[in-house]
Amino acid sequence: MSNYQDLRKQISLYFDNELCSDDKQHLLTQIDADPKCSSMFKKERNFREYIKNNIKRPTVSTDLINNIKSKMNYTV
Repeated sequence: MSNYQDLRKQISLYFDNELCSDDKQHLLTQIDADPKCSSMFKKERNFREYIKNNIKRPTVSTDLINNIKSKMNYTV
């Protein structure tokens, strides 16, 4: 179970661009060598692509952005 959770964490870190180059290369090697790992990687990639392409983020008004910026200027 621990290996499964570690692998899921590594895959998540990969897609979040949080892995160093050595860890990234190690994960990609593991994905190439292990069909279960490859399947998990593809499922995560497909899920993230689906979310990215199908979930619309709400738009924010310019007034709200300016209000936040002005409050940030006062606290700096």
